[in-house]
Amino acid sequence: MTGGWLGEAGKVMRRGAVMLALGLVGLSQPAAAQTTTVPGLYYGDWFDEEDREEDAKPREFILINYFFTRLSVTNSVGDPAGLKGVSLGPIGSLSGSSVRVEPGRSAFYVEQRWIPVLEYSPSFVDGLASFRAQFEVDYLWGRAANASQQNEGGGFNADQVNIQTKNINVALYPTRNPARLSLLIGTQPVYDSIFDPTRTPLNDIIRTGYKLAFLGSDATGLTLFSNYKGLSKLSLLPLGSAQADKATRDDPRLKFIYLLTADYAYPVQPGTNVGLSAWYLRDDTKGDAYAFEGIVKSGPSSSGLSPFVGTPRFNIERPTGNVFWLGANFHHNIDFRAGRLGASGFVMYNGGSYTSDRADTTFNKKVDISGLSANLEVLYQWGRGPSDLVTLEGMFTTGDSNLDDDRYTGAFTLNQYGLPGSVWFNHKMMLLFPFTSTVNNYTGAVTDISNQGYGLRTGIASAAWDIVPNKLNLKLATGLANAGASPPRWDPAVRRGRFIGAEVNAEVRYTLRYLMTVGVHAGYLFRGSFYDGSTTVKGNPFAAFTTFTWYAF
Repeated sequence: MTGGWLGEAGKVMRRGAVMLALGLVGLSQPAAAQTTTVPGLYYGDWFDEEDREEDAKPREFILINYFFTRLSVTNSVGDPAGLKGVSLGPIGSLSGSSVRVEPGRSAFYVEQRWIPVLEYSPSFVDGLASFRAQFEVDYLWGRAANASQQNEGGGFNADQVNIQTKNINVALYPTRNPARLSLLIGTQPVYDSIFDPTRTPLNDIIRTGYKLAFLGSDATGLTLFSNYKGLSKLSLLPLGSAQADKATRDDPRLKFIYLLTADYAYPVQPGTNVGLSAWYLRDDTKGDAYAFEGIVKSGPSSSGLSPFVGTPRFNIERPTGNVFWLGANFHHNIDFRAGRLGASGFVMYNGGSYTSDRADTTFNKKVDISGLSANLEVLYQWGRGPSDLVTLEGMFTTGDSNLDDDRYTGAFTLNQYGLPGSVWFNHKMMLLFPFTSTVNNYTGAVTDISNQGYGLRTGIASAAWDIVPNKLNLKLATGLANAGASPPRWDPAVRRGRFIGAEVNAEVRYTLRYLMTVGVHAGYLFRGSFYDGSTTVKGNPFAAFTTFTWYAF
């Protein structure tokens, strides 16, 4: 009691002393200066608002916890054995995870994820740096125990060593203002949005720039972010390496895949940005680098990668090459602070070529690349809260009807180098495109915007309603997709069409506590003529999910 009384008395005395000092200073200045430096009769209220001495000191150590679990029942059944508990890839693929749909054969499984994010900003560095570390533990319930391997470990005993490196980096802030200038060094989130992923909510990143349709994963390298006269981003990222000439030329040097990106966005007005991008990828590994070490090689010549990620495979041996991207993007009022209407979109051109290292090759000596992609989304906030939304989105990519020739005319994404390397998931679908909330299973009719090289035309509409504001939300969505080029036949006797299918789905989410939600989700896909003649897709895919998500700070 005494300490509290003395504290209040001291506060009143300090306030009086400051008021007196400012009053005396104000009397010695011209009238115009007095009105700008002294709050006048309302000084007491102003001082209370601005006085921060009672606030807690900024924390040096911060822990962010993400826990997620999902129960699934579906007739889209993939084989998780190839990638140690992980099922990836397009429905109908005859290899990879071999996702098949057969009437009367449904599967159920439970998957779980834990991601802790550690941040350390010691006071003695005086705001110049922060250290971050992030790892990931994923597994299927009932799958493996007493072993050392990723993505598994939910079996009896569950004594599994299953920690995957996610991010380990240092952020340097030369101006002591992270928003003004930031340099990330080390393993970091790598997205095709211009915003710093260590300081930007994921919700903003997946709705800006290229929406993770071309690049969405982790990598080790350097990235510079700045907001001086607009937003800028520069990055240098080695994506992979191989001793490509050790066996043939006794040359043990590492050959690299590296990516350079440059992005700039100008704020036309608050909440509205227009951006430009120029990226360059160089691959000197001659197809010997791995997307999954020792199992699946990376690059457009890999025979194992495309069935897992839904990209095209080029008909070339031991290629070296380069790819460049030139793009423009915009977003307007995606947080609805300037009205009820929001929008975002992009246009991206990719070009380049790959050349075979083999002079005696019986495949293509060179493959040229030229493809175009475009996206547009319009959002309308019809109700009281940010979750009362109506959205309409379209995605377009050019396609190629002959993937064996020396010219590829479709979209080229970083799925060519990762498992996966891009994860466009802000699409509100569950089967037509992979369901967003997932751990070890990322399958759908289309898993890369190139649609296995055949191109994509898709339209998606959704409507959401906060039945109980910030508590109970209902969302309905529908979408359909078409290939841009005619794919080869599954069965020589059956003509195969371009229509991939149409999906309808519904989701109900309930917020138990702040950032703790449970959800029930269900979707049904009416398969199209794209699957005519398929031996593995004999019915319409369906899926039902329950989810539990908790972010803790």
